[in-house]
Amino acid sequence: MNHIYSTATTLLIIFSLATTTAKKDNVRKLGKSTKRSKSREIGASCTREVYSVVAPNDEWSETHEYHNQVWYHSLKDINALWKDEYFDYVLDTRSLQDSTKTLSDGSKLLLEGWETVHIPESYPLGVPGATPAAEVDMLVDFTSSNVCKDSRIFVHCWSGTSANMVAKTLIELGFTNVHVAGPAGTAGIWDWINAGYEVVKGDKFDPNEKRFHPECMKHCEV
Repeated sequence: MNHIYSTATTLLIIFSLATTTAKKDNVRKLGKSTKRSKSREIGASCTREVYSVVAPNDEWSETHEYHNQVWYHSLKDINALWKDEYFDYVLDTRSLQDSTKTLSDGSKLLLEGWETVHIPESYPLGVPGATPAAEVDMLVDFTSSNVCKDSRIFVHCWSGTSANMVAKTLIELGFTNVHVAGPAGTAGIWDWINAGYEVVKGDKFDPNEKRFHPECMKHCEV
């Protein structure tokens, strides 16, 4: 009987020690995990600056027009946020094909279209800056769903001027989370390319392709 009791006691002590060791190991692992979490790289969403009607950027030109409910960032911050997948969608206001614009001195300015060059995974809208809200006709219709309208959207064009105008129109159409790079005139696809940021060249728009049917459109389908 004493032998059985002694064996049982020994097993109990071994089990107790094993349990205590396991708990210490768990605490040690959790401690390491917490330490790794604290030392991870801080993303752009933590460091970005944001400007608006009530909080303008004093360094930007006075010609930059701020619109209500539109959030503005530097192009550098916009790119960092884009790389961190901060935006749900990137909307490109430009036309699909190249076109030219005659300047005041008679020279021609090439306006590259979305198919020639664009930000990866961006959606072409084909909406000129001065288009009234009632006349907006998007190549990819983000107005068809309130989920799309509530998505975090970055809007851009060639230089940032047209995109800023379209951003105001999007607000009029019920969009609630619109972001634009600034200052207007120096924060579009041209500046994106000059900064060495990633682009796609020689693409083709096909409205029947699955990639041009954003997930936000499907949420409100019956």
